[in-house]
This record gives sequence, structure tokens and C-alpha cells, in this order.
Amino acid sequence: MSSSESREETAAISSSTESQFKPIVFTNEPDDDEDRKLSMGRQNLKKWLGRMVRVTLRNKLVLVGIFSCTDHDQNLVIANCDQFMPDDEQPISYGNVMVPGNQILTFEVDMPKEEDVELIQQTDPETKLATDL
Repeated sequence: MSSSESREETAAISSSTESQFKPIVFTNEPDDDEDRKLSMGRQNLKKWLGRMVRVTLRNKLVLVGIFSCTDHDQNLVIANCDQFMPDDEQPISYGNVMVPGNQILTFEVDMPKEEDVELIQQTDPETKLATDL
């Protein structure tokens, strides 16, 4: 049997035994361009990701760290988190922390002032800031 006959036979077998497996792909990617437009709230969340935040809890604890993610229940994940007690000056470092949304009293984001953004863009126009996203 020649190599061309072998290839034809293999092609005939593979076409007759086509897989019935149909993968289902789940993604958060919007289906069309209309869905790609983010609401104002999602635009703000996108700007805040990776920024320093200060979260005050109902029990008066203060958490400071990098805003990493959130969910529909308003839970937060804060990276490199430090906890400050009301009467204690020394922070306690925890690393990554998940904060239940129902315990959050205030949420503050450290954003650059408009003058700072303009100054950064003037000195290095190639710099991409979270406000540009």
C-alpha cells in the first residue's frame, strides 16, 4: 500500500467516525458589541482594580490593601492586606483577604488627582493608566 492510498484510507475513516462530542464553552465575554459597553458601575470597578483601597468594617477594623476582585454579593478580595485596629498603631499583615460585603461600612479608593494624571501623561505619553481603560 502506497502512502497516498494510506492517507486516503485514513481520511475516509476519520470522516466516517466524526466525533459526536460538542463542547459547551462558558465565558463572561459579551456576545455582541452592544453587550460590550460597560455600565458606569462596571467602568468604575475596572478603574479601581489594582488600586490601593481602605475598607472600614462594621466592627471598626480598617483594612488597607490592593483591590483585587469583587462579586455580585459585594464581597471583596484585597491583596497585601494590612489590618489596623482602632487603638493600635501597628498593622497586622494578612496577605489576601476576602471581606464579606455585608460587613463593609466604607470603601475608599486611592485615585490620582487629575493634575497627577496630566503630569504623568506629559512626561511619558506611553504610560497606560487605569483611568485610560
